[in-house]
Amino acid sequence: MNVSYELLPDDFAAFIEFHQQSSPVARRQRLGCFAIGLAALLVLPVGILLMTDKPRLEAAINIWPLLLGPILFAVFIVPYVRWRTRQMSRRLLTEGTNAGFYGACDLAIDSEGLTESRPSGSTSRKWTSVERIVTTPQHLFVYTSGIEAFVVPRRAFGTDSEFNAFADAIADKCGVAVERT
Repeated sequence: MNVSYELLPDDFAAFIEFHQQSSPVARRQRLGCFAIGLAALLVLPVGILLMTDKPRLEAAINIWPLLLGPILFAVFIVPYVRWRTRQMSRRLLTEGTNAGFYGACDLAIDSEGLTESRPSGSTSRKWTSVERIVTTPQHLFVYTSGIEAFVVPRRAFGTDSEFNAFADAIADKCGVAVERT
């Protein structure tokens, strides 16, 4: 069983974005940065509120512009990080010539594993290397390590049932369940 498709920079950007959102390490990193940023923005207003002789509510009303920063930070940080990840991914993926990295691609399933062929060469992975299989509304990601995956766009298949059958065939061969998002 095999599938042929055109790999685009946007396909790899989608993988990077998905991985950044679902990785436990990346999630902890984002949470830590969020906590540090929020704490840094709260130091001055909290210090003022703790050291003032005025009633807390009156002091808070008087320093409301200082309280606006942490609130705006909390509201806008998640969309900003997602936007910035997409932007940086696209820039990184277009650095250099990337000869043979994008374009025509063929992913074959055989008894030994998966083989991806491109004009620049081919990559083979045994079934034991498949760690995770994820389907999204636009892609199939077959992880062969914590940060590497075969990226197959859904547009490579004529129907959703063909797409799901391909993902299920990989799952049957390697014994890893398909995560459908």
